Amino acid sequence: MTAQAKMKDWETHMNAAQAALDAGNDIDAEKELTAAVKAAEQADPDSPQMGMAMNSLGALYDAYGEYDAALPLYERALEIMEASYGPNSPETASVLNGIAELFRATERVEDAIPLFERAIEVQEKALGKDNADLAATINNLALVHHDGSNYEEAEKLYRRALKIMATASNKARPEHADVLINLGGMLDDKGRYEEALEAYKQALQFQETALEADHPYIATTLGRMASVFQAQGRDRDAVRLIDRALEIRESRLGADHPELVPTLVNFAKVLRNAGEEARAAEMNARAEGIRAAVS
Repeated sequence: MTAQAKMKDWETHMNAAQAALDAGNDIDAEKELTAAVKAAEQADPDSPQMGMAMNSLGALYDAYGEYDAALPLYERALEIMEASYGPNSPETASVLNGIAELFRATERVEDAIPLFERAIEVQEKALGKDNADLAATINNLALVHHDGSNYEEAEKLYRRALKIMATASNKARPEHADVLINLGGMLDDKGRYEEALEAYKQALQFQETALEADHPYIATTLGRMASVFQAQGRDRDAVRLIDRALEIRESRLGADHPELVPTLVNFAKVLRNAGEEARAAEMNARAEGIRAAVS
């Protein structure tokens, strides 16, 4: 088979992998990406197509938590992208970001920071200073500093990312809510509760506009806000939000799903603090019933 035919195979496998990923079928996605790597290797092992396939397969293993399998794929993809597109290309920055995220996940902070910083520098040059992908990388670097309790640097980076996301072309992107939630979490960690609530409220507004009313992300944000209210001793406000979050999760999962147990247990605690003993007992009983059914 000619190199051209092999590249056609590569394209077919990459499209099939994307379709599988969109359908949530990671097993088929892995098979198709592995086949895409093989096809590109047979056509031209140093081609950009090889780099794209290896980067995508590395990202899939990364998402699984199979970091030892992901890293060499990323590293080879980086070599190819730098050779094919240059060290200051968006393609190179994308792979740098993936490697840095892997280092963050494996707590290799000192390795992650310079890679994120390099990716940011590359994206600024290649994409401009108001690009949403740049904001996402800045957010990722902020998370590293946040994880390391370097709150001042994390806040500066979160706010820089938000400034980019606030531009007209980026306002509607879901990443805007993600950065607000991360900022809210950092402010919550610092005990700056009113500021945290404001960040969460803004994130919730974006989510309610962009997502279905019963989307799990909305339930998670409501839970974060409820946690802040609990820290402030505002248990009745927390009850109102957890009630809504529970309703969303029940609509998605069903009333007896095991994943509801943590929400029910926490809700019982908040209800008890709010003086609603009967409802607290009801939530605990539901949690115990679900546990018993699956044990």
